[in-house]
Amino acid sequence: MSDFDVAYDKNADVLYISTKLTGPSYTSEGENGIVWSHQIADGRLVSMTVLNFNAQWQNRLALLTEQLTQQLYAPGPVGPMGHAGSAN
Repeated sequence: MSDFDVAYDKNADVLYISTKLTGPSYTSEGENGIVWSHQIADGRLVSMTVLNFNAQWQNRLALLTEQLTQQLYAPGPVGPMGHAGSAN
């Protein structure tokens, strides 16, 4: 996957990165204020929202890139019903 939409809200200090995937998804908040959205069907990454981007990540972009890359190639956790996470 190589196409992303990226937007930054300077007033809120939030970075939004989304893929072109659509459909039902679930979200989970990871460490350091990153909110991940994954497809329910197969766990593929739909989007990530980075809270406090400038304050927490501006000097650690390599680590943020590594986390994004890991999420792109790893399906989300599978819940008890065989689906990845819970629907949102």
